[in-house]
Amino acid sequence: MTDSSPVILIAHDVLERITADAASFAGRKERGGILIGLRRGPHIEIRDATLPMRWDFSTFISFRRSPRGHQSVALRRWRESSHTLDWVGEWHSHPEKHPRPSSIDLRSWRAAVEGRGAPMVFVIVGYAAKWVSLAIPGSLRPIEYRQSETSSAGIAFVDMSQAAKS
Repeated sequence: MTDSSPVILIAHDVLERITADAASFAGRKERGGILIGLRRGPHIEIRDATLPMRWDFSTFISFRRSPRGHQSVALRRWRESSHTLDWVGEWHSHPEKHPRPSSIDLRSWRAAVEGRGAPMVFVIVGYAAKWVSLAIPGSLRPIEYRQSETSSAGIAFVDMSQAAKS
């Protein structure tokens, strides 16, 4: 792994909350929300996540996040943190064991990243695994990440192509 390869660090409680939420609706509805964290140079540290809100729409095979509630949570966290915590990505669940992004996911993420003008993290929670990626402005596909190590701070994910070289 090179020094320039971004690392994604996700706090344990964030992964536990989104996994538990997705599991409680598994087989009935997709779930989702936003990821809130810090940008540390090229690295992203995720410290919080929203869960679905009443304005969101979901079915067995889709989740549409309404900006209404999620945006106010992100703005509140940003203000409370003296403008350090930010909207750094999104998560949602899929009704499959080992999730992969759909063409709808890829289009939606591309639009979010281009609109934000900064790299963003996208997580899909499946029945047995999570799909973690980093999308960069101007790129057609997100970079798939894999779990690298665990510490008290959280779980670190690294670029799969970089991890294979080390």
